[in-house]
Amino acid sequence: MRPSLEEKGHRVSVEPVLDVSPVDFSHEALRDSRTIVVTSVHASLRIAELPSIDRTVPIYAVGAGTAAPLHRAGFSCVHEAAGDAPSLLDLILTKRSASEGRITYLSGWDITEDMAAALKRHGHDAQRLVAYRATPAKSLSPATQDMLRRGDIDCILFMSYRTAHFFTLLCDKAGLSPCLRTISAAAMSEKVARGLCRTDWRETGIAANPSREAMVDMLTALAGQGARGHGV
Repeated sequence: MRPSLEEKGHRVSVEPVLDVSPVDFSHEALRDSRTIVVTSVHASLRIAELPSIDRTVPIYAVGAGTAAPLHRAGFSCVHEAAGDAPSLLDLILTKRSASEGRITYLSGWDITEDMAAALKRHGHDAQRLVAYRATPAKSLSPATQDMLRRGDIDCILFMSYRTAHFFTLLCDKAGLSPCLRTISAAAMSEKVARGLCRTDWRETGIAANPSREAMVDMLTALAGQGARGHGV
């Protein structure tokens, strides 16, 4: 997303608030699956790095950003939903019957929606494999703390509930919550925005749909050309 924002004249910095580390999982269980489901780019990257995975296996990704590493890795049957769990479930149920074999949902340790459980409720043989863990950072970086204190950030983008929630907690911990009163928050969905409830933002915008393109459009509407954006 950063290149798209910079092309529109925004100045962008990035602050990771989750530290991602791989978790060992059964590659054999993944190879034996007839379909794979992913809801994060981190899960897609774990698949892409496995040379033994059939590049023609159908993979259902929650959105274009999640699908991008799979396309780059040469997977030829990647289906993209509209950016959220309900659209992903609808896409799978529309394109696939329960008789087509096992589905594996490759996910992080912490999830907000269990796609395997949802698919089981619709009669599919589905399992969940955990491929990575995303743990909260212990503090915001000194550079981001300085930018917040100086008022150098106009808008902050949030792509998930957990990043919004933990960014809020880290600001509280550093005594920086009052700085957020002059900053706009841009959330990918209403669920993501609920992670911001402990802070008093200048304003909170919610994307028209849960996609990176809609986030870019919303930032332009919130902050205007040349805004100083920050992503977490």
